[in-house]
Amino acid sequence: MLFWFVVFLMVGAKLILVSDLSVMIGYFPHDDSLYVERAFALLSGHGFGPYDSKVLVKYPGISLWLAGSRSLGLPFLFSVNLTYLFAGLYMLGAFLRCGTHKGIALLALGIFLLNPITFGLEWTRVLREPVSMGIFVVLIASMLHIAAGLVARKSIWIHLSVFSISFAFSLYLREDDRLLWGLLVLFAAVLIWQARQRAEGWSNIQALPLILVLLVPMVSALAYEVMLRDFVERSYGMRILHEYSEGEYPRFIAAIRSIDSATDNRLVMVSQETLRKLRVEVPRLAPLIDVLPPPSPATDSCKIHGVCSEWANGWIAFWIRDAAHQAGLTPSLSAAQAYFREARLDIERACHSGSLKCTSRGSALVPPMELRWARAYVAEAWRLAGIVMSPVPNVIGTPQMVYDVPVELGRKFQAVTMTDRFDTEYQTSFAQRAPAAVFSSPLATYRVQIAKPYQTGAYILWMAAFLAFVWKLWTLERMPLSPVAIVVIVVGLYLLVRFLILSYVATFMGAFDSRMMFSTYTAVMFLVLPFVYDAFRQEHKRNA
Repeated sequence: MLFWFVVFLMVGAKLILVSDLSVMIGYFPHDDSLYVERAFALLSGHGFGPYDSKVLVKYPGISLWLAGSRSLGLPFLFSVNLTYLFAGLYMLGAFLRCGTHKGIALLALGIFLLNPITFGLEWTRVLREPVSMGIFVVLIASMLHIAAGLVARKSIWIHLSVFSISFAFSLYLREDDRLLWGLLVLFAAVLIWQARQRAEGWSNIQALPLILVLLVPMVSALAYEVMLRDFVERSYGMRILHEYSEGEYPRFIAAIRSIDSATDNRLVMVSQETLRKLRVEVPRLAPLIDVLPPPSPATDSCKIHGVCSEWANGWIAFWIRDAAHQAGLTPSLSAAQAYFREARLDIERACHSGSLKCTSRGSALVPPMELRWARAYVAEAWRLAGIVMSPVPNVIGTPQMVYDVPVELGRKFQAVTMTDRFDTEYQTSFAQRAPAAVFSSPLATYRVQIAKPYQTGAYILWMAAFLAFVWKLWTLERMPLSPVAIVVIVVGLYLLVRFLILSYVATFMGAFDSRMMFSTYTAVMFLVLPFVYDAFRQEHKRNA
């Protein structure tokens, strides 16, 4: 009873800490405002809204979440915090089920609840990361319950259902979450290997539960994908969910990238020289090229990546797509696919004829790796490792009250997210002074004070997690793995693979923002203490 009373107090303190935070309203046409505009259209019965260069540039998951939360009458930030708290309590239950000491479980929950990311700017923006953080922890917790259920030979259906729903939804939340297929395969493989070890041979294995662990999430994910593609086809005429990874646009960009240029920079796949050549040799592209924004020292491309006389890859692919729509060349999804296909064929014909000198450099948006970029790969991996261990939380002290956005957009934010911090009458002008905050949490000052010591302690936890993980792999054959060890090994290998792939992408797209690693950071901070405790407990049993 005392244990759950302490849990209640911890959750209450967490809620007080974040009670004065509200949705940040901002004009981010490829992020926040895009997600809200699509959700507003969904709630209005108009698909994701009129087709343009942005509507299919990001996966639809967050807009579905926004529309679903609004339909249920749940404010967006409340739904995010509710999911996060549910994930924490669900994981707590999994730890207790796996035999974790109650004191260790409480400490792990405290670390999870005090995560400074949940007090930060990105937590209050309408972004995918806060949702993905909670759902990723739910995935891990359900894996713990499944692994424990298989060891105890008990029903796993409830937790397998939770895993399958979370897995299917996550696949179309963030583009890099497609890598979760690897998590599923690793989980099934480790469960099969462990079952064989426990049964001392293949003949004694109960195969059906293991097959279901792999099959049910797969079927759920594929069914969800079919429904999404059906919806997009009804709304826009084609079954394309993401124009940057499927269809003609990636191949069109790859064709442009194949054109040889004097600019040899891994961060620049479409140089200004290439655009000048294309304007002459491929007249179809002239209207598009004429409306492209020029690079300059004032751009984010210059400030963030040091690419000032060109556009870095993280921007030019968006600008080309936007310019095509702005020039009236892509009024619909089918028209966009036809335009980029014909433009690509024109480029290929010019390459074959010799009017353009070209060298094949892959057919996807991200080019294939070259040996000469190996040093850059290591540098980006090192930089990403720093973000993994200590992402920037951007903790909020005093919440902002007035937002510099068009009033119509502010009203859509208010309608979709149900925020109470946007005054549609007051905010017709942004020259006025911001009003005083409606409410300020009595613990607000602690948010900022928590961040630095938390991150210092996080370094220690990371080192403990790494050492325990290596030691567990070293002793893998000595005794059967516990459910906690099974899940941590699976998650650890998955995060390693994800890290290596993202380092590869960063080699060409530039350094990622900290929020790319929020889920990784949150999961590791929650798992490390129970894992270290479990590792020592198992070793003690072996030596006893």
